[in-house]
Parts: sequence; structure tokens; C-alpha cells
Amino acid sequence: MFDTSLHIFWMAFAGLASVLLALTVLLYMERQRSLRAARLRRANGTSQARATLDANLSRGMLGGLAGRVRHTVATIGQRFSVVLGGEARETATNLASAGYRSRDALLIYAFLKTLVPMAALVAGLIWLAFTTPIGLEMLIPAAMVIGTALALSKGVDMYVDLQRKTRLARIRHSFPDMLELIVITSEAGLGPQPALHRVAHEMSQTHPELAQEMLQMVSEMAMTNDFRSAYAKMNLRVPLPEIGIFTQTLDQSDRYGTPFSRAMRTLIIEQRGNRLMAIEEKAARLPVLMTLPLIFCIMPAVFVVLVGPAVLSVLDNIFS
Repeated sequence: MFDTSLHIFWMAFAGLASVLLALTVLLYMERQRSLRAARLRRANGTSQARATLDANLSRGMLGGLAGRVRHTVATIGQRFSVVLGGEARETATNLASAGYRSRDALLIYAFLKTLVPMAALVAGLIWLAFTTPIGLEMLIPAAMVIGTALALSKGVDMYVDLQRKTRLARIRHSFPDMLELIVITSEAGLGPQPALHRVAHEMSQTHPELAQEMLQMVSEMAMTNDFRSAYAKMNLRVPLPEIGIFTQTLDQSDRYGTPFSRAMRTLIIEQRGNRLMAIEEKAARLPVLMTLPLIFCIMPAVFVVLVGPAVLSVLDNIFS
């Protein structure tokens, strides 16, 4: 048993040493590339100050290492993306709704959902094979290892779903402000595309998620001249009822020639009514929500105040 543990230790040490050696080689290669680029800039007369150059070299080394790691993860994820099957398009849509819209997002998702749990499962089973005798004693640890692997795979979905819900909630919260600004810009004389672009630019600091989606929609409208396709893609990226009504209003304005400012004014009146109804619904639920606090927090105190003197007088009569 001692020889087996020693053999496992030396194998782990060799693997760690190989990883450190590979990272050292990558850092050395990146530093040499940065130095060559700096010499070329100096030869061309575009050299920078020494402090700025050292900072750029450090950032270049870290950025190059991060880029290599990202490329490796994306490559491995591409090999395992076939596991998703027909769900790849739906998964890409969910990732885009969560804010992950890079071209490698689906590949990294496939890597984290498939390879990492498989690696954890294999490593856990190997560890059990060397540390636990074969028998009934292996059932509970094996179940724990399998449960950990499943939790890792499911945890990726839970994290993406949480990010998606949080981002959509922020977009829904910032939607009324966007409508107000669109009404102001449209009544000031701007057309649909200039108004949307101006509003997205103004909201880029306060509401970056919605501003980013609006800028992408305006860019697609300008490049393809296919407004309905841009509206449909916007609905897929942001699956909210408010966004669906907004894009439908834009489509009707383009198709039937409805004045843009009037359509936006009508839409904002409807949205204000919907917000007022939502507030009234929350207010109507307050009596039901206050029932349990009244029963468990207030009623015991009232019961003690009302019944307490009578109980004390009865006890005085009994023990006197």
C-alpha cells in the first residue's frame, strides 16, 4: 500500500512539473515575441517610453497566455460540441440572452459541461480505486463522485440561467427609460434609425445591456436593410414581452407608414398603464403576504396581553 501511494505521488509530481514547464515555455515564447515587436517599433521610430514599454510587455505576456488558454479551451470544446446535438442553436440563444455572444461561447460551454465533469468523474474513480478496497465500502464514495460530476455539469446550466435571468431583469428595468428617450428624440425630429442610435449611445453608460442590444439591432438594420430580420433577432436575444411589443410596433410603423413619434407615444402610454397595473397587483397581494407575519409575530403578543392577566389571577387563586 505504501509503494502504491508513493507511485501515485511521483506521478502527480511529474504531471505538475510538466504543466509548470509548459507554462514557462509559453511565457518565454511570448516575452521573446514582445521583445522582437519592441525592437521593430524602435527601428521604425515608433518606440515608447521604457515604463510604458514594460507595462505593455507585461500586459502582452498575460494577454497572450490568456489567449492561448482560451484557444485551447475553445478547441477542446469544439471537439465535444457534438454532444449538444440539436440543442446547439437553443443553447447559443440562451448564452446570447445571458450576455455571452462571442463566437467561442458555445464551445467553451460544451467544454465546461462535458469535459470537466468527465475529468472529475475519471479522477474520482481512479482515486477510489487506489484508496478504497473493492467491496460495499465503495458504494457511498462512488455515489458521491458521480453526484459531484453531475453537479458540475448541472452547475453550468444553473449559472447560465442565473446570469440570463439577471440580465433580462436589468433590461426590463431599463426599458421604460429607453422609451422615454425615444419619444423625446422622435418628437425632436429624428427618424427611427437615428433616434434608436442616439438613444442607445446615450444609454451606454447607465444601461449598457439594453444599449448594446439596441446598437446591434441598428447595425443589422443599416447593413442588411432587412428590418424584420433585425427585429426577429432582437426578440431572440432578449425574449421579453416588452421587447416583443416594441419590435412589433416598429415593424407596423415601417409597414403601414405610421408616424414613428405617434407610435412611440402610444406604446409608452400602454407601458405606463402596464406598470401601474403591475404595481396595483403587488399592492393587492400585500394583505395575503401579511397574514403569516400577523399570525406568528403579532397575534402571540396580543394573546399574551389579553389572556396573561386572567392566567395570572387563576394561578394566584390556585396557589394561595
